[in-house]
Amino acid sequence: MTIKYTETKHAASAKSLAYIIQALGVDRGAWIVKFWSRYDGALLNDQVLLYPTNDMVERNQTYEIGVNFPEQVLIGDDSGGRLILIDKAISDVFYLIDSGDPLLEDAVIFHSIDELIDNISDEETDLSATFNIVASASGKPTPQEMLAIKKGLGLSFSITDLKEKLEKRNEIILSDVKIVKYEAIVMAYNHLIRFDS
Repeated sequence: MTIKYTETKHAASAKSLAYIIQALGVDRGAWIVKFWSRYDGALLNDQVLLYPTNDMVERNQTYEIGVNFPEQVLIGDDSGGRLILIDKAISDVFYLIDSGDPLLEDAVIFHSIDELIDNISDEETDLSATFNIVASASGKPTPQEMLAIKKGLGLSFSITDLKEKLEKRNEIILSDVKIVKYEAIVMAYNHLIRFDS
């Protein structure tokens, strides 16, 4: 299968690359570093989201990758609840693992990004449907969480308005969106927001 770059960003800056290599301990020759030198994040085949450098530290901390998988780094997700990890050292191994699974032994292993994308594309998921993102209202949002949600969802309304919406169960935050685009941010803050099915 040919990889289709649905969305891409320009190459990462040398400063961003140096920071991520240092912050996460990724080898300069790792697959993701080479990828970032071409694209600073991308959506592949409308399903596989490869994170930009400015999201990497936060995503790896959110999913406690350094604690559970100290030899790996989180580089993206499949827009369906599974994370994509690679070894920090130079390797052609891609791990696909459920976001809540702390055991690398449970991961499905692929030896290229093409193989991983082929597998995900062959699975039956309806990503063409649209959903609303609504408030879960199961926790009190911190200012940092509200800023991250506002940025991650690309919201134009104020933090005050967002806070009011987040405190009302099932309040629509964003309507008619494709899961593939917002899965990562919804998963990261699923105690505050969720997809309305």
